[in-house]
Amino acid sequence: MNNKGSFIIFLSCVYFYSFSGCSSKQITLSNIESQKVDSLIKVQKVNDRTIIVSFGYDAITAIKTEQGIVLVDAGISEVLTAKYRKTIENIFRQDDYEYVINTHGHHDHIGGNGVFSQAKVVGHENCQKEVSERWTNPEKSMMSLYKIAEDYEQKLQQSVINTPEWEDLFTQKIRYMTAYIDVKNNIPVKLPDITFSDSMKLDLGDTTFEMIHFGKYHSSSDIVIYVPEIHMIFIGDLFSKYGRPGISDSSITDAVKCMRAISWIENRMKIIKKVIGGHGQILSIDDLKDFTNSISIKYPGQ
Repeated sequence: MNNKGSFIIFLSCVYFYSFSGCSSKQITLSNIESQKVDSLIKVQKVNDRTIIVSFGYDAITAIKTEQGIVLVDAGISEVLTAKYRKTIENIFRQDDYEYVINTHGHHDHIGGNGVFSQAKVVGHENCQKEVSERWTNPEKSMMSLYKIAEDYEQKLQQSVINTPEWEDLFTQKIRYMTAYIDVKNNIPVKLPDITFSDSMKLDLGDTTFEMIHFGKYHSSSDIVIYVPEIHMIFIGDLFSKYGRPGISDSSITDAVKCMRAISWIENRMKIIKKVIGGHGQILSIDDLKDFTNSISIKYPGQ
């Protein structure tokens, strides 16, 4: 048997044993999976005090301030985010986390909040509702996460190990598998400690975080975060490259709030140099302009 076959069979055995639900013991990644995850965690240095730590489509941003580290989003699971935390501390040589700011309440952005237990979590007031809905029916959540992870596992077995395609499938399987593990192990998502309805500003001495609610769009809790000192804006999952909207249906049910947020962004456009998406992508000013222009054209006069 070749190395690919041995590796895939081993992972499959661990995978199906862990997901069988036959044991009351806590489940986690196998050693071989954990080592592979470590090898695929990437770090993008945005500037001298900002890094993006990512694993496939899972990503968090860490920003050093004079009052401590501020994180934007927290990843899909505590299993993975615990690894990101180690990476951040190895690079920054500090562990004083002050805030975690959630761009919205979807589980792949808030699942790792609890890893930073000493930090205050900030999010829109609708974030709490979106997070709590996941826990109204944990059995349904587990079934959904299990099915997604299982689908990726099947595709993995048909791909060539360590190719870009294989790594993409592997990271996706692990993302959903670790989210399943969190629910299976009854690990609750840490809800925001600080919420706001329209806008909010955090002042950490040398760094300011300005936030505005975008209105109901990709989620009901979408916020935009602007950090003037580092010329950076965080847009969560509002849009991707070329300003593609982060919703399948392009209709907007909250046009007044969205246009207010668009105006807020445009007033800061000349200072913005980096646009950070919710999955670790660094977008361009042109992408931002394409997005704001498309909404402005669709809803003139709002």
